[in-house]
This record gives sequence, C-alpha cells and structure tokens, in this order.
Amino acid sequence: MTAHRLQRAGLCLAVMAAALVLQACDRTAGNAGTTQPVPAGSSAAEAEFDTLVAACTRSLAARVPLVQESSPGETGSPRQWTQTGYSPAQVQREVTRTDSPITPYVGKIVVKDNVAQASAGSQTEASAITLTPAHLRSNRTHTFIYSFDGQKWRWNNGLRLTKVPSQNDESTPLALADVAADKGLAGCLPR
Repeated sequence: MTAHRLQRAGLCLAVMAAALVLQACDRTAGNAGTTQPVPAGSSAAEAEFDTLVAACTRSLAARVPLVQESSPGETGSPRQWTQTGYSPAQVQREVTRTDSPITPYVGKIVVKDNVAQASAGSQTEASAITLTPAHLRSNRTHTFIYSFDGQKWRWNNGLRLTKVPSQNDESTPLALADVAADKGLAGCLPR
C-alpha cells in the first residue's frame, strides 16, 4: 500500500470511530439505543447552539470573491490573475442529548458549498468575471463537531470532504486553527 492509501485508510477509520462515539452519545433517557436529535430551541444549550449556527450562516454569507495573482508558471509565461468565489452555503444543524453528565449535549454543523474559479491576464479582467456553474472547481462538505459541558459549547473537531470532478474525493481533517484562519468558517467557532 502506498503512503497516500495508508493515510486515507487511517482517516477513514478515524471518521468511523468518531461516528461510533457520536452514536454512543445519542442515547436519551428512556430510549437507550435509539438516536433522537433534539428539536431546535428546546433548552438553553440548544438556544446557544442555534446562535452559533446563525453566526456560522452569517459568516459564510458574507464571503466575497477573492482575486489574486496565480502561482507563477514557467519562466517567461504571462502573469495570470484568478478569481475564487463560493456558492451560497447550505448550513445544517443537529443537537443530540446524551446520558453523560460531563457532556450533556453534542452538536454538529454541516456546511455544503461549491468553489468556482476563473483566470484572466489582469487583475481588472479577473475581477470583472461573473462566476457561473461552468467555473465549478469543487463541491465541499465541512462537518464540525461540538460538545456542551453544561456551561458552554466547545469545538471538538472538523473534517472537509472535497469532491473535484474527474478526481478522487479528498478528506482533510480540520483543526481549530484551520477553521479560525478561514474568514468564512471562523464564524462557525464558539465564542
């Protein structure tokens, strides 16, 4: 097995282990063994999580296309400028009550969006491009996991799944610093 395949297999195992941990946390009193997400707004913890989801949604909606010089190509090749933009994000939330007194709730935010890019010979030309579905570069799904300790929500982990046409899907673990550094995703962190 190549190192890439071993790394990918390890990542898949980590994702499956996280899913099993969340499934174990999904048990509610009187319904052990069943998964029962908590409806929005039924406690202070869920109301606080809804505030986090709203902040995440606003932050993603505020993203604007970015125009920057492309990586230099071969010596003597003309300069290129690339505009990168994002589709409106679809944000889904899930909160689950657990049997644990240490972590009475776990939460998940799933963000789905698309990345589009187009290039031109100058910054002005690249800025003038209207990105369309023809400029699609990838579909992305970000999954963020949080836990509530009885006082506040805390970041646990994140994962980005990127689907690029005619290429293998790529899963990338996201650390707290990765998300904090992304202007759009930073709004998805608890304050």
